[in-house]
Amino acid sequence: MKIKYKLLMFILTFAVVFGLWFLYQNFSGITGAAVAESKIIPAEEGAAIEVYFCPRDDCAEKLVGLIAGAQSMDCALYDLTLSNVKDALKEKYYRLVVDKDYEKYVKGMNYKTNRGASGLMHNKFCVFDNKTIISGSFNPTTKQNTIDNNNIIIISSKYLAENYNAEFIELWSSRFAEGEPVKHQRINYNGELIENYFCPDDDCTSHLIETLQNAESEIKFLVYAFTEDKIGDVLLNKIKENVSVRGVFDKSQSYSQYSEFARLNGSADVRVENSKGLLHHKVFIIDRKIVITGSFNPTLSANTKNDENLLIIHSPTIAEKYLEEFDYVWNQTIT
Repeated sequence: MKIKYKLLMFILTFAVVFGLWFLYQNFSGITGAAVAESKIIPAEEGAAIEVYFCPRDDCAEKLVGLIAGAQSMDCALYDLTLSNVKDALKEKYYRLVVDKDYEKYVKGMNYKTNRGASGLMHNKFCVFDNKTIISGSFNPTTKQNTIDNNNIIIISSKYLAENYNAEFIELWSSRFAEGEPVKHQRINYNGELIENYFCPDDDCTSHLIETLQNAESEIKFLVYAFTEDKIGDVLLNKIKENVSVRGVFDKSQSYSQYSEFARLNGSADVRVENSKGLLHHKVFIIDRKIVITGSFNPTLSANTKNDENLLIIHSPTIAEKYLEEFDYVWNQTIT
């Protein structure tokens, strides 16, 4: 009897130990595979990235051309007054979101606004046929196209299109200044890394700071509104590490009570733009190989209250284009 009992206990103990071992081997493998999969950056090949600078380039013409060449589009535009852009949209299947303060300019169109939201719907992007996006600082208005300094960037990426589509659906569903984290934070496009974030969902400030902190030799910037002390602190700390910091501020914003211009002036090589219009860029260029652009001004409101988008493009080729614009602004339109 005792022998049978001991044999039974041995069999049960063996079964439990084997079962635990089996579960560990299988579930740990699944978990490991899931973790590995989550770290994979999706890769794709596509057309060369296009970059244009208004008013030297006709940004509105580029936008109209994209609309004409597409079947459908979703656009989140802070302000839209240009008749040629509106007319082009009306010829296509489109949906449009604008900021509540500019609703009067799109009456009669297929649009929604952020009525009731405390922040701005400050995006300037469109998605075309679920495969191409346009972003940057450009609002389709006469002044923005012909007087103010702006940039647009066009990328034919299905992964970025998926990101921007998801963001647009949130806006179209009246989910302003809230939403899910972006799906594809990082993609490999033509062998180069592109990061994509939306505020406030993804905390754009933290990603901007992380990129700036990794600067090794130089940081250049062109900014409209710059009031975020945490970003100013990073630039001052990089100067102490012998990183060159040069930047141009918009004149209408630089002398405000909260501008970082006064804090940086004297330590960084900063100037105030003096053109006929606004310096409307929101651009940082790091080590001549990384560009940060989009609708995001480095301010607290942009990060926590507004709807914004941010692109971080790791490409010496694209950086060179933005450096040319930096030199143009630095040398031609400053006091």
